[in-house]
Amino acid sequence: MSLSETTEGYPSAKEELELLKRSVSMLESEFNPELNLLRVKYHTNGYHTMLTGVEYVHSTRASVEYALALLDTGLPEYEAKAFKIIEQIISLQDCDPSRDTYGIWSYYYEEPLDKMAPPDWNWADFIGKVLVMIAIRHGERLPEMLAGRLQEAVYHACESIIRRNMGPHYTNIAIMGSFVAIAAGEQFGHRGYLEYGLGKFEAFHAYTRRLNTFQEYNSPTYTVVAIIELSKIRSYCRSPRAIAIADEMLRLAWTMAGEHYHPATGQWSGPHSRCYHTLLTDATHAFLRRCLGKEWTELAADYPVHLLEWHRSGASCPDDLRSLFQEPADRELREIYYRGEDGYEKTGTTWMTPSYSVDSASKEVMWNQRRNLLIYMDNGGKPAYASLRMLHDGYDFSAPVLTAVQDKGHVLCGMQFSVNGGDTHIGLDRINGSIQAEDLRLRLEFGGALEGMELNAAQEHAVLTIGGTRVSLSLLSLVFDGDVPEVEPKWTVTREGDLLALDLLLYSGSRRLIDFAGMRRAGICFAVSAEAAEAATAHDLAGMEASADETDLRADWSPAGRRLSMMLPLKPDRVETLRGQQ
Repeated sequence: MSLSETTEGYPSAKEELELLKRSVSMLESEFNPELNLLRVKYHTNGYHTMLTGVEYVHSTRASVEYALALLDTGLPEYEAKAFKIIEQIISLQDCDPSRDTYGIWSYYYEEPLDKMAPPDWNWADFIGKVLVMIAIRHGERLPEMLAGRLQEAVYHACESIIRRNMGPHYTNIAIMGSFVAIAAGEQFGHRGYLEYGLGKFEAFHAYTRRLNTFQEYNSPTYTVVAIIELSKIRSYCRSPRAIAIADEMLRLAWTMAGEHYHPATGQWSGPHSRCYHTLLTDATHAFLRRCLGKEWTELAADYPVHLLEWHRSGASCPDDLRSLFQEPADRELREIYYRGEDGYEKTGTTWMTPSYSVDSASKEVMWNQRRNLLIYMDNGGKPAYASLRMLHDGYDFSAPVLTAVQDKGHVLCGMQFSVNGGDTHIGLDRINGSIQAEDLRLRLEFGGALEGMELNAAQEHAVLTIGGTRVSLSLLSLVFDGDVPEVEPKWTVTREGDLLALDLLLYSGSRRLIDFAGMRRAGICFAVSAEAAEAATAHDLAGMEASADETDLRADWSPAGRRLSMMLPLKPDRVETLRGQQ
């Protein structure tokens, strides 16, 4: 989806209001008048909510956003419904200061706080920000008693935020918490909340300025969230200092988004530290089009319901940065996104050409929210992708650590195995030296528009051509000692629905223990290249050198004139050591 025809036609207030009314009407059938809550399709990320066998639930967050949207329409007939929803939301907050969950809400009406595992303290921020927006935008319309109860609920949320005192590294919560406290302090004349919020925002600003990037580096999801929340601070807070920080951070966010945007595929190039969808969602496309001033007539046809969150946020890309979303030229980015106290650094590398992009993170775990090695390709105007994964029984295995060095479209990769990293999540289910598994495999997954794809796979080498881009994958070394059957070092072609994958099997069979702590050696070295399909092969397979002795894995490769090399210990170790954080 190209954004090259952006204009100054940013949707007018009248046009936005019409979209809001349409979005509200689309949600009418999901409103439950008995509970005064909005019904949504149940979704779980595998933690916090433990509901099973449920298709629909009543969401606190969606409901309070719906209440604000009802009031934002300005239609008198929606007032009573909005007030009832607000009353219900307030009644579902934990108001007991003696409890750990004081000031927060559960995700769903069907799952109270004491049933969650664990509760999500972020909901003080997510719900609190909407309640304070209701007070700012519609406080004079609320019945006196409801207005008082809403103010108390915002105070409870502020107290939860202050108790938790989440640090500046958690970008969206640092911004949201700052907004809730600053806005509450200004709206209700509470100096303590105002001072806390300003201090929190200053700390976030100082933390972000260290590397001039967010902790959630280049995240399509959380950069959009940051833009929305920073825009609210700029639009609704009165503090000159808060507005100045918001402006500076918004410029940082839009620069990052624009520099990583790949016009031919309409994708947000990696690497991504937090990502939920490898291809951008319709909502993210619509948000970018909206903020870049896309023509209203084009925008209106498929504008999503997600407008509720964006409405009157003030989000808009600065005029002088809009050209970043249009330039099809070659572009290389190398950005430090992590620096430890000992000076150790991690770098994100992005190489873009008019037809493809290749992106890698220098050192990262294989969590399913990471996109550590990512390629986007233009296939006749539609995007295709290749993304690296490590799978434990079919689900992303977080514990392994990828090392990558990149020159243009060529990436030399090494994979090590930790003894205490996460299984499905980086922190919530850490392994203790071993796992039980029926299947363990490294995968380069291809998805999106794969029409016309050509694949040639032979043992350690595979070449796949999509559109005008050729992707080459070479296995250089595989060491996997331990009490598991030896596997043949080769790429296996796997098809799952609309996806195609090149898999390196480490184990597949009956359920058994894989004891990483007991292994002397475990490591993988491989190389990935992307280049124009008509170009002469830029790398010589004979020039790839890799070896493994009793302790280390070494590899060298010079695919485009620059030497790529690495040396990695083969003994599985603590994830903190492998990531260079210890």
